[in-house]
Amino acid sequence: MKVVKLTGILIVLLVITTGCWNMKELQNISYVTAIGFDYHDGKYVVYLQLLDFSSVAKLEGQQKSKEAPVWVGKGSGASFTEAANHLYETSQQRVFWGHVSTLVFSERILKQNKFQDVMDLLNRYREIRYLVWVFSTKEQIEDIFNTTSFFNESPMMSILHSPEEPYRQRSIISPIRLYQFVMTLKEDSRMSYLPALRIEKNQWEVSRKTQPLLEYAGITVFWNNRYHGNLGLDDLQGLPWMHKKTVRVPLSLERGKSLAAVLVMEKPKARIKPSVQDLRVYFDVELTIKAGINELHQEMSEKELIDLAERKIEEQIRHTYRKGFERKVDVYNLGESLFRRYPTVWHRIEDENHFVLHEDSLRNIRIHVQLTSTGRYKLKASQA
Repeated sequence: MKVVKLTGILIVLLVITTGCWNMKELQNISYVTAIGFDYHDGKYVVYLQLLDFSSVAKLEGQQKSKEAPVWVGKGSGASFTEAANHLYETSQQRVFWGHVSTLVFSERILKQNKFQDVMDLLNRYREIRYLVWVFSTKEQIEDIFNTTSFFNESPMMSILHSPEEPYRQRSIISPIRLYQFVMTLKEDSRMSYLPALRIEKNQWEVSRKTQPLLEYAGITVFWNNRYHGNLGLDDLQGLPWMHKKTVRVPLSLERGKSLAAVLVMEKPKARIKPSVQDLRVYFDVELTIKAGINELHQEMSEKELIDLAERKIEEQIRHTYRKGFERKVDVYNLGESLFRRYPTVWHRIEDENHFVLHEDSLRNIRIHVQLTSTGRYKLKASQA
């Protein structure tokens, strides 16, 4: 009798516990991979990029015959939540936010300081992680989201979602994650920035047709927790030499109005030493960089080559400092080194915008280029 009762109980338990009642099939969920934020005519505008994840994964050796599909949705409302609910009205499946890897802000929402409302919401919304990449753009966000990569690959293979590998090859503008942006945004002693994206339409072709691709346009600058304008690529020539994450930078050297050499510079290490005289701050920079020769077009000695490289790097560093100072932006975060070492002095000399620099604050720059590879080129012997 006990065996019969026990068997009956087990059967009942098996019936009521078998299966996952709330299970959702993967193919029945829409996965958001990027979110765009705009503000226009008094309303928040939200763009969603959806990808078919079967287009992301592929078998080894498999060639994709058609372009990966990209879905872009647009919703608007008095708040971000209303804009998202507007998108839900036409969503054919449940929308899942846990796979978002990128956020893009339009210049309009940044200029009007409405991005602060978005940041506050992101801080409260648990599905979107602080590890997502963040960018700004002057382009239409739907155009950014519809720009694909090489070989019919998924947009996940573009700098919109995977900016680290291109940066390791050419370290001009370091990509920024959301937590890094939030961490620096409210600091009085330093600049915060977003990499700015644009669409290049004429550099690449596929089957004789131009192929638009994403590239960096510069950076969008924030100071005192507010939008502070933009710096273009030409303004940022010296930024890689002073950035601690720089991996690899090409350097073209001219002599006598013609190309002399092309070097590859790697892993610069900058030391900044602040000092104050008569309530005016000065900074001395010491920079060490490894270099290798890619091309050599003029005969010269190792010393001549190194001198040429050191002069060019110093020119670029000072050029970027001047461009930043014209906009009252501390591009190299020099003031932060003063704040960390002498906070009392920093507070004494800061102005109403927490700016401590003057035109001649960047005083001495000492650069040490170490030639580690000649690329099999034979350099001229140095004269004694």
